[in-house]
Amino acid sequence: MLVAGNILVSYAQRDIQDIILQFSMQPRVEHIHVGSLAMKLAQAFASEEDAPFIKGIRSVTVLSLENCDENVKNAFRKQAGNIHENGLELLVEVTDESDEVRILAEIRKDMIKRFIVISVGEDPYLIQINGHIDMSYMEELVSQNTKDI
Repeated sequence: MLVAGNILVSYAQRDIQDIILQFSMQPRVEHIHVGSLAMKLAQAFASEEDAPFIKGIRSVTVLSLENCDENVKNAFRKQAGNIHENGLELLVEVTDESDEVRILAEIRKDMIKRFIVISVGEDPYLIQINGHIDMSYMEELVSQNTKDI
């Protein structure tokens, strides 16, 4: 009853941080936050090729609802579909038979401040990357990962 009340009360919340806070407390949600100190450590172990990209990342947050009850997944899907946060630009939206993925970003002066991937398919998840990432690194990353498509 408490879980359902938490979910229903906050349907009006529509920004990413509210969704992360709300759903990270739900049973069987996997929530991982890698802060700036851990990112600095990752940079020390990164290859020379990846270091400039990792250097720009301040934090990474992952929210996976794969193991949650269906009512929690449905509440997440509904809220994730109603995100209307200022400063976010829809970059890509991909829908197939069982999944819908949206990629949003906050971009200022050719720098990505926030990069967000939201999936509302069978196993919903949200990934948020905060930092100061040069657009050229992201373009290269996208081209490397889509050349076989």
